[in-house]
Amino acid sequence: MSLPGSLISGRSLPGFLILATLFVIVFQIFTRQKKMNISNKHGFDLYKLLIDQGFIHETAQLITAQAAFETGNFTSPIYLYQNNPWGMKLPKSRDTTATGSARGHAVYSSLQSAVKDYWLYYVYFKYPWTWQSVDAFVLALKEKGYFESPLSSYLRGVKKYHKLYFYV
Repeated sequence: MSLPGSLISGRSLPGFLILATLFVIVFQIFTRQKKMNISNKHGFDLYKLLIDQGFIHETAQLITAQAAFETGNFTSPIYLYQNNPWGMKLPKSRDTTATGSARGHAVYSSLQSAVKDYWLYYVYFKYPWTWQSVDAFVLALKEKGYFESPLSSYLRGVKKYHKLYFYV
């Protein structure tokens, strides 16, 4: 059966619906990833490296927001001169990609090396790969002893940059 004046026949309608559904899904994924505010190249580069390393988009967003908070939006000397976006210390008991330490923090040869080290940290401490919220992510960091500041301050900072970078 064909609709009068239409290119859609009865046989091609299910195929068309499947194709349309796939288009909507791909469009939603594409636009979701594009919500990032790319006005800060450092944050955008870090986000891309996290994705390349294997973090899912939502988790990469949280980790990028964490780095932006830790570095004062990627302006701290530890970030700029030591390629250390999280203020990571030199680990004592896990594998690391750090080349040494300075100013009490790990030094990396590149941002990519720092991302690989964060991956090693993430796996070592068995963090989940997905998160329900910024709150859950920051609470897990606190429970694992990642930061010493008050939970409310750290949470407020990470939320600020999460909203700034990802319009959530």
